[in-house]
Amino acid sequence: MKKSILLLSHSKKVTDGIKEMIEQMQRSEEVAIYSLGGIEDDQIGSDPTKIVEAINQSPDSDAYLVFADIGSAVLNAELAKDLLEEAQQEKYRLVDAPFVEGAFAAAITAGNTDDIEQIIQEAQQSGKKGWE
Repeated sequence: MKKSILLLSHSKKVTDGIKEMIEQMQRSEEVAIYSLGGIEDDQIGSDPTKIVEAINQSPDSDAYLVFADIGSAVLNAELAKDLLEEAQQEKYRLVDAPFVEGAFAAAITAGNTDDIEQIIQEAQQSGKKGWE
C-alpha cells in the first residue's frame, strides 16, 4: 500500500530539511515524501496548489498524510482538500501532530504498516518526550 507524506510549511528550507532527515532513515518504496514549503521563488509562505500538484503526481497513493507547521499553512492544507477530486479527498488526512516529530514518526511507521490509524496515532504521540 503506497502512502504519501506531504510537508507544508512557510519555508522550503524547513520542509527540505525534514524530507532529507526522513529519507535518511526511511527507505521504503511504499512511502513517498513531498517537500511543499514556501511559495514562488522559495519565498516565505504556503500554497495549497502545491499539495494538489503533489497529489496529482502520485495518483497511485492509497493515503495522503498532510503535515502543516503553523497558521496559514494549516488553513492552506484544509483549503487544498476542497480543491481535490472526491476520490482524492477520501484518501486525504490532515494530521494534527507535531510537525517535525509527527512527520518523522508517520513516515517510519508507514514503512512498517498499512494501518493508517496506527500511523496517525504514532504521529500524534511523537511529541511526548517523557522528560521530567
